Amino acid sequence: MDGIVQFQRHDLVWLSDEAWAVVLQTAAAPDMLKQWQQQEWPAVVTRRHPQAAEDEVCIGFPLPPVDGNKPRFAAIVKAEHIAVHQSALSLHTVLVVAPANWQAGLQNLHQQALLAGIKLRVYGSLAMQFLTGQNYLSATSDIDILFRPFHQAQLRAGLALLQEFQQSLPLDGEIVFPGEAAVAWREWVLPADTEPEFNQQRVIVKDMHGASLRTRQSLLAHLPAAELPC
Repeated sequence: MDGIVQFQRHDLVWLSDEAWAVVLQTAAAPDMLKQWQQQEWPAVVTRRHPQAAEDEVCIGFPLPPVDGNKPRFAAIVKAEHIAVHQSALSLHTVLVVAPANWQAGLQNLHQQALLAGIKLRVYGSLAMQFLTGQNYLSATSDIDILFRPFHQAQLRAGLALLQEFQQSLPLDGEIVFPGEAAVAWREWVLPADTEPEFNQQRVIVKDMHGASLRTRQSLLAHLPAAELPC
């Protein structure tokens, strides 16, 4: 199982010919996957399905929207048949394909995050448009941000930035805590009457094996209470 631990939700993987042979033979595989293979576009790592063996990785293909629908196709491949594997794209990388009305705000968000020692990553429609050149973005698209804090001060700083910039950008996405426990950042910041009550509220946590309810305090316990650099 140790070889599979490295694969996390939203990671990008490029498949070998052996993996593509399995994917294209899967029942109901859409025709567009042949173009996916020809263009050497990546798949996205998803949470593990119960039927997946220990040496297999669950992946998904977020296909371009059709008439407002977002078709997706899932498959399971051998870890040894994955040719290239990397984390989700950095925010800075995908800026080139962001709509003009997002450009200044996203650049500013990126710069302020860097000043706080925070590297923001992106998944979802904006990432897929950059990776494939296909039309994923629309007037109703969100910007899915992936944020991994290393300590509690960084968590507070990152959340403050996301809340500030959501006034002008359609920001969405997840905070990823140690152990790859992910929480929608919008849910995390929902207010409570008092701080103790806030920390004891339960939030939906997603990881490689599914979803569960955990208190904010149980997640904060995995982050040291460090301070940001001056």
